[in-house]
Amino acid sequence: MSVAETARPEGWRPFPIDLNWRNWVFALRTALAGVTALAIAYWLEMQDPQWAILTVYLLAQPTSGAALAKSAYRIYGTLGGAAMGLVFLALFAESGPPLVGCVALFVGLTFYLGARLANYAAYAFMLAGYTALLVALEGSADPMNAWSIAADRTGEIVIGIVCGTAATVLILPRYAGDALREQMAALFGRLCRYGAVALQPDMPFATFVALRREMVDAVVKFDALRSYAVFEAPELRADDVLLRRTLREFLRVLAVARGLFVRIDDFRVEGAGPVVEQVRPALEHTRATLERLAADPSAFADPHRVRRDLLAARGQLDAAALQLQAMAGTVPFAPLANGLLILRRAGDLLHGLSLVIVCEAASLRRRGRSHLRRPVEAMPAAARREAMLVGLRAALGVVLASAFWAASGWDQGFGAVTGLGLMLFFSVNQDRPGKLGLPVLIWSVLAIAAAYAAMVFVLPRLEGYGALAIFLVLVLLPGGLMAGTPAYVWQGIIFAGFLADQIGTGNLFQPDELSFFNGNLAFIAGMMAGLMLFALFPVTSQASRRRAWAAIVGRLLPMAARGERHERRVLGEIVDMLAQLLPRLSLDRSGDEDFLRGTLGAASCALELGRLHRLRLEPALPAEADETLARFLTRFAAVLETWPRAGARLPDAVAEAEATVATARAMLEALTLAPGSAAAALTVRAGASLRFIGDRFSIDRAILTRSFREA
Repeated sequence: MSVAETARPEGWRPFPIDLNWRNWVFALRTALAGVTALAIAYWLEMQDPQWAILTVYLLAQPTSGAALAKSAYRIYGTLGGAAMGLVFLALFAESGPPLVGCVALFVGLTFYLGARLANYAAYAFMLAGYTALLVALEGSADPMNAWSIAADRTGEIVIGIVCGTAATVLILPRYAGDALREQMAALFGRLCRYGAVALQPDMPFATFVALRREMVDAVVKFDALRSYAVFEAPELRADDVLLRRTLREFLRVLAVARGLFVRIDDFRVEGAGPVVEQVRPALEHTRATLERLAADPSAFADPHRVRRDLLAARGQLDAAALQLQAMAGTVPFAPLANGLLILRRAGDLLHGLSLVIVCEAASLRRRGRSHLRRPVEAMPAAARREAMLVGLRAALGVVLASAFWAASGWDQGFGAVTGLGLMLFFSVNQDRPGKLGLPVLIWSVLAIAAAYAAMVFVLPRLEGYGALAIFLVLVLLPGGLMAGTPAYVWQGIIFAGFLADQIGTGNLFQPDELSFFNGNLAFIAGMMAGLMLFALFPVTSQASRRRAWAAIVGRLLPMAARGERHERRVLGEIVDMLAQLLPRLSLDRSGDEDFLRGTLGAASCALELGRLHRLRLEPALPAEADETLARFLTRFAAVLETWPRAGARLPDAVAEAEATVATARAMLEALTLAPGSAAAALTVRAGASLRFIGDRFSIDRAILTRSFREA
């Protein structure tokens, strides 16, 4: 495999939009569902029939599980929000400030809850707040017809939900369970390729980093898809607990591969004579095995063969490690420990891939209803403090927009509040909401411009709904194709949805250019105000990251060093923390990339600390080595516990920990042991673990010294 091929994302193609037949089906059925929903809303003579087709596109999902999930949660949120909006109107229809205050508090509460949840559970709460905002403020202008406004808005949305979901489920459906299996197979292949790259010492580091970023993005998408499968038929559901464990195993493989790549590169540069000759054949066999699995798209379908191949490769690594241990005392200590470390970490890589296969076999086989457990979607994506700030910012935005509306007397103020409310959706569980919000704003403007062109040049020439429907299907297809392409999901949804929203304005074509421009200008102004609000009042996961680092360094790693908890449990807890924060990381920023690297390094470090603790239980370990390890583990744990409280002294505390590692390694290297003895072999194994821990202070030093301040 060439470097260029490795650097390309999977599915790379010269043309950026996905044009395979599945995406054409998705785009066509979404357009047909949209025009059907619009026709029903016209037939029922609803106040704003365009909300029906807009809802279809806001719910557009390529799999039936995702569509059912989003539809169910949207119904919950819409009904609950509409009910609360009517309650607020019943209490304060004639009193503006209390009405706005209640709406703002409710919006703040729903966005707080949305920030505490994940995926579509969060979406339901945020939608409840948005719907209450629309019903209450729109209804306040005409309290006598508030019930009709709420019923129409809810009905239009429900029509869109039913039509969109029915099309997804009935027209060539693609099940989330099937997509989950396919994505797991693809992700496993990419993990194998990633592992093969980690074993390739001449691979440029920039290429390796780019590949890791792609892997992280793929893992995040897998976690989102996992949450959809629960909404499908029972026989297609997966055991959510095991799938979450699969997610952790994916991240563990990333953690191991990263440290392995750096150590192999340094080992090649340093040179180690006979040690290299012992290590190279096993590594080449392992790399060949991983490349073969990565190149075989059907490998994941035969888990027994895959595990057999991985076990055979690991057997060669273990045999090479035994040969290296037999050389203890006959070759220099440092290269021997380095070679042993490389072989052991390569074995950890294969072990992680084997566990992925085990989890797949346990979770994705078909089961009866009695074996299924409904997972609880309550994975907090932000700490309570950050979620509270998200809610307060949303409430503040509502208050400020409503105050400006009241003070200015702007007849289009409701449109501005609507635009602001839409933009607030992109502020939850995102450290950089503007990164998502700005493209939404741009494509909204493009959709409005396209709709105006259609209103001027096309709509006057159409007669009857049939002609309008054909025209809508044709103009909506490009947006549907974009929405079905992962890199352009939101751009496609916004463009197609807003284009349809602006074109489908009523049963009778009565163009009003002044109202068109005024209403859309207000809507865009509200969206721009939302972007300004994000910039002026940023809410990020920095505090959550600092707390994660404090827990990792100040509690979990010391527990692994003292043997108070098994190292794999410690590693699992670290990876769980990373999994919660992973969707909020933007790996094109150095600070976020540093946090990822540091967390993965800490997870791998836990393995070596646990191994050192277990080495002390070996009866053949020399007394001097045992005493050295005991002092090191005790001292290292104590120093790590001071890091969260070190403040400006953190660089000194890091240097102290580094010196503790270096001292222990030097003492082991100075021991005189019988060549080829068990004592010498165990001492070399201890040296290998210390070398890995010491690498963190050279490779990740900048990360360690600023994690608490900038994480």
